[in-house]
Amino acid sequence: MTDPEVQKKLLNKAGAILARRPHARGELRQKLLRHAEGRDVESVLDRLQDLKLLNDAEFAYNFAFHRAKVEGWGPLRIRQALLRRQVAPDIVRSTIERLRDNLADGSALQDYVLRHCRRSGLPQDRKGLSRLVAHLRRRGYHEDSIWAVLRQIIPAAVWQRDDSGD
Repeated sequence: MTDPEVQKKLLNKAGAILARRPHARGELRQKLLRHAEGRDVESVLDRLQDLKLLNDAEFAYNFAFHRAKVEGWGPLRIRQALLRRQVAPDIVRSTIERLRDNLADGSALQDYVLRHCRRSGLPQDRKGLSRLVAHLRRRGYHEDSIWAVLRQIIPAAVWQRDDSGD
């Protein structure tokens, strides 16, 4: 194939991939490298960026915002997922900062805890509290944030039982 034919084929393939869901540049690069050489892929990626069809900063923010607000993910898990999707570390860092600025302090975590507790109930003892904290850690929240939000939500009686060792 000639170079313009390869470019056209890659642009069509990239369009089909992006029509399904947004991708980061690195993710799309990996998928397109199955079909052509590196320099052809890079020129197609540059063209997509020029056309504003590929923007890692916006992709990362939209991905992070949805995961934080809708799915209840914490910043650690979001960071890990963005890096796995081959978003540049500096973009990941700025995305997490932008997300922290745009979401009220602890609001995403508090919303998630309230949704979670509506389904499974508030913890009633030390074991339930430990289970909830472990669950929130797995979702990618920082320890300090978890305790700050739980102190606001969990009834004082549970903390007193927790403090006394009952």
